[in-house]
Amino acid sequence: MILEREDVSLSYFVAGEGPPVTLLHGFTQSGQSWRELIARMPEGWKWIVPDLRGHGQTVTKAGAPCSMDACTEDLVALWEELDLGRTHLVGYSMGGRLALHVAARRQERLLSLLTVGAHAGLDEDAREGRRSGDEALAERIENEGIESFVDYWASLPLFAGLQRRGEGYVAQLRAERLQNHMAGLACSLRGMGAGVMEPLWDELGRVGVPSTFVAGQLDHAYVASARRLAATVRGGRLEVVPRAGHAVHQERPDAFARLLTNHLAHSNVARVNRSA
Repeated sequence: MILEREDVSLSYFVAGEGPPVTLLHGFTQSGQSWRELIARMPEGWKWIVPDLRGHGQTVTKAGAPCSMDACTEDLVALWEELDLGRTHLVGYSMGGRLALHVAARRQERLLSLLTVGAHAGLDEDAREGRRSGDEALAERIENEGIESFVDYWASLPLFAGLQRRGEGYVAQLRAERLQNHMAGLACSLRGMGAGVMEPLWDELGRVGVPSTFVAGQLDHAYVASARRLAATVRGGRLEVVPRAGHAVHQERPDAFARLLTNHLAHSNVARVNRSA
């Protein structure tokens, strides 16, 4: 389905019935990357799954921003289109950083928050180098093309754990990544990369919805980030998944489905207790 906005045609799908859960994908992915997880989850949830700006079938007009603020407003518009007051929000990697941005700026729209392999912004001394690195990657996409970049991106040590799913699964992920477009991915790096992202650490102390921060045991930097997030957000919970790297929900989908089911159940109990 398509939601037409002033500067973007936002592609999304909806599956299931029940309390809403919005799923935000990572860089070079699309909403399709969540279908395996949805198939492993119990019935009783309504899944809201957009293609974020720069990705999938979403089409952003020339010159329109691919930024955290723009994506946040896309999500709010989508929730209003679907007549949703509040939603559980789940985000992976880039989508996790966006989820944190939404929680910091629009938490009144959230029932709960869960991130996978995410952080709330780099410290200032690391941001400039990362901005330069993201610009170099954007130029690489534009100069070498999508196929070369996708192969480079998939070869990063961050994603080594996906190889354990087998050649067929890795080939499927590659095919999904190749459905993206050069201009969109370059726009995303320049507008939503970790270097350009405004740090949110000082704002997250105000977040009051049930929150869980997930990282794979082998993804050491993001374990540290998840631990810091859990310590920063009131009542934040840390979940470290054994034998998993960065893409926990894809490397160990059954384990992640159990974790998400528990998070959603915990969030419902917490909400009932608050209203009692």
